[in-house]
Amino acid sequence: MKKLKRPRSLRAHALRNYTLHGWNEKISRRWGYPELMADPEWSKGWISFDSLCWNTNTGKLYCGLNSMDTDLLYSFDPSTSRFESLRSQQWTDPYDVKIHRTLLLNPSDQCLYLATSLLHDADQQPRALGGKLVKVDPVTGASTVLAVPAPYLYIQSIAADWDRGILYGFTYPAEAVFRFDLGTGHSRILAYIGNATLFAQPHNAVVDRDGWLWGTWAETRAWEEEVGPEPVRLFKYHPDGDRFIWYRHGLSRKDAREQLLPDPSGAIEASGPLKETRHKEDFGFCDSMVYDGEYYIFASTVAGVLCRIDTRTGAVEKIANVMHQGRFPALAIRDGVLYGAGGISGQTQLIRWKTNSDEIDCFADLTDPAVDDPPSRIHEIALDEDHRIYMGENDNHSRSSFLWVVEVD
Repeated sequence: MKKLKRPRSLRAHALRNYTLHGWNEKISRRWGYPELMADPEWSKGWISFDSLCWNTNTGKLYCGLNSMDTDLLYSFDPSTSRFESLRSQQWTDPYDVKIHRTLLLNPSDQCLYLATSLLHDADQQPRALGGKLVKVDPVTGASTVLAVPAPYLYIQSIAADWDRGILYGFTYPAEAVFRFDLGTGHSRILAYIGNATLFAQPHNAVVDRDGWLWGTWAETRAWEEEVGPEPVRLFKYHPDGDRFIWYRHGLSRKDAREQLLPDPSGAIEASGPLKETRHKEDFGFCDSMVYDGEYYIFASTVAGVLCRIDTRTGAVEKIANVMHQGRFPALAIRDGVLYGAGGISGQTQLIRWKTNSDEIDCFADLTDPAVDDPPSRIHEIALDEDHRIYMGENDNHSRSSFLWVVEVD
């Protein structure tokens, strides 16, 4: 077995540290959400770090959780390795159990803007009134619920156009994109983007410097039982005139032969079809997007592909196959260096690419000796000004998920 490359420093930080039992024996494919909620071990201990946001002004990382007790928002101080709750239970209700790819820092007011998502089923709609948009001052802890922009639906991700004072959001379980204007407090659905068979929205969307929101949508194909050659496609929206451009193509596929770079060496090899994901086939489902501030949006797919979108033309170029195990939900960029993380079932890895170079570095030994365990999955990453990497673990079925802090070299 080949030796996997390891970062210089890697440490797991436990907010909660429950050992969890029975996932394969009694829970998976058997329990529903009410059973999970009724079990004290799982309802309290099964947490995930679903959103991360670094704040240079406070020198702290802000963490949005998946947590059934609705205690969803924490700060983490790397100088002391301590977590502190920002008291989200002051504004959550029992159905706000997740801050999922919805944690952003507004550079104007230095406040956090976030949204809530769900785990419950549709039969709870009479009581579960919809995901909230919330503003939180990270210094004082003061919070304001701004809106429930899409009644009965919850919010999987948000993107911000701070210059125009607009938040965009993507809803779940029914897939739509909405716009919320910070100045007026008015929200409206812009379009539906899904269909009955494909979960098509991007894991997170981005806004480019010209004010275009970029995301993905699914063909409806109401007249046939089979998907077409490009079932998941790109779109962009501009608030001036409510302009949509619906592209006929999507992100790169794993089997596409043309790519800009060789696949990184030292990556974990694939062990079979995509596992532990609803996306069993590679239709270019978007697992993450990050914008370089100029011409390119870097995007990763559930099948583990890294590609880039030219914001001037909408053209997509495949860069490389990176996460052979599948799931590539974490991207971040700073100073022209792109970082990414993903993987499933404990076969997780971190990559680094200086975007003016022709080689991607891969770090696939992510075991912390202190806990004798790697991350089960990596859902999100954030970077501080020193390129220290924070990785949010999610969906660990044997223990509480941890926050991982990495220094590559």
